[in-house]
Amino acid sequence: MNADSITISDLEIMSNANNYRNWMYRQIAPFIGQRVLEIGAGIGNFTELLLDRELVVATDKYGPCIDYLSARLGEQLNAMPIQVDIAELGGRIDQQFIEYGFDTLICLNVLEHVEDDLRALSNMHRALKPGGRLILLVPAFQFLFGTVDRSLEHYRRYTRKTLAPKLTQAGFRIEKTFYMNVIGIAGWFLNNRITKRREESKEQIKFFDQHIAPWAERIERLLPPPIGLSLIAIGIKD
Repeated sequence: MNADSITISDLEIMSNANNYRNWMYRQIAPFIGQRVLEIGAGIGNFTELLLDRELVVATDKYGPCIDYLSARLGEQLNAMPIQVDIAELGGRIDQQFIEYGFDTLICLNVLEHVEDDLRALSNMHRALKPGGRLILLVPAFQFLFGTVDRSLEHYRRYTRKTLAPKLTQAGFRIEKTFYMNVIGIAGWFLNNRITKRREESKEQIKFFDQHIAPWAERIERLLPPPIGLSLIAIGIKD
């Protein structure tokens, strides 16, 4: 199984995780504007939550994802999905993004796939209008790096200490950083480091989404965790 098919398979598994996806949306919704560029939209799992915005331009590096996304949501989007590698942004696409006047760039579980992540962050900075926000979600903590990460061609996982300097160097002022999904650490460690799975389990995701995510969100709303499976960072282009 090649990387493209693994990526789509993983995204299809996550497409039914509605409670988790809505939890993630509620975490970042206060920071989302009206003119949105989504980097690494995949098959549109998160894109479909943004359809009420003034403009959403969904992009992905992989052609099969763009085809899937176009067939799934193309008629509901006010701009067709674009195949773009954020690490190689430039030329016509670069100028087109500037002309769109994006006030928000959403990049969820993508930066870990990019070898030169600082270059990608700098390109994201260029794509935003002044005052625009970057909403970034990345996998957290390198000790969790394992077989699923390798299958998905992840280069790394992050912490506040490793991500913040790169955001600053790329030109962003950091507005907020926080972790989410502390309970997910146990399952990820089991699958990646103990049983060494190569794909996420559809059955495990379904169980987590139905029985764990709803109460985990409520607990973390009351007690924000000091660690988590994911790290969210909000950066502003001054």
